[in-house]
Amino acid sequence: MIRVSPASPIDAGTKGSQSAIGLRWLGLGVSAFVIQIALVHGLAAAPSGARWLPFLLPTAHLLLIPFLIRNLKYWGMRLLLAGLLLNLTAMLANGGLMPVEPSAVQAVGRVELNELKPGEHIPGSKNRLVADGELRASWLSDRLIIPVPRPFTRAVSIGDIIVAFGVVIAYGEVVFRRGARGGISNA
Repeated sequence: MIRVSPASPIDAGTKGSQSAIGLRWLGLGVSAFVIQIALVHGLAAAPSGARWLPFLLPTAHLLLIPFLIRNLKYWGMRLLLAGLLLNLTAMLANGGLMPVEPSAVQAVGRVELNELKPGEHIPGSKNRLVADGELRASWLSDRLIIPVPRPFTRAVSIGDIIVAFGVVIAYGEVVFRRGARGGISNA
């Protein structure tokens, strides 16, 4: 006989599966995010580690989908899911990493173009350099430059922008709902 605890993903419809802030399967969401950071800043820095990124990074993105689906009652989570799917589409269409063109790499200025070859992973990022003309689903790639002073300049995708809006909206929704339930005191 298999016994399932109330907090397990199998029985996620019970109150026991919600975190203190009202999100379901929060551990999965946080774990998937931590895995992505570890892959980009840990594994990719290891010798020959970057060759695993095109497989492992999209897999880590896929781990977020069940968490987001379980929390679709929040509009912010719906935006997060939409942005994630746009980013995942661009990544899978371009070899598993987020594609970026030479002009965007040059505009950001963190890495010298002459240090990279087309198809190569860009250190410290989820990106790979794509030669002009080889980019698939270009409107989904990291091509929008955020015009802030260096070293804070970034190339982002439309999916990243949607994810950012989703995070802000979801945060507001969670705080508002928690406050409306009496979880936040003004005293």
